[in-house]
Amino acid sequence: MKSKFFSLTLKDFLKGSVVAIITGVLTAVSGIINPDELNLKRIGMAAIISFLAYLTKNLFTNSKDEILKPE
Repeated sequence: MKSKFFSLTLKDFLKGSVVAIITGVLTAVSGIINPDELNLKRIGMAAIISFLAYLTKNLFTNSKDEILKPE
């Protein structure tokens, strides 16, 4: 079930967690490519920001994936 406008479901949090994990991994890989910038704080912040961005997007999207449009 998709979440309605201005609401979030457990599924939104699970998908947001997956996005955060993928972002963390990709940030770590980019740090391996450029080792001077590899640190856990940067990886963690990227994961947290992507998680919050995903939840914010879902909060302002209705069940038809229309942004800023009520049901």
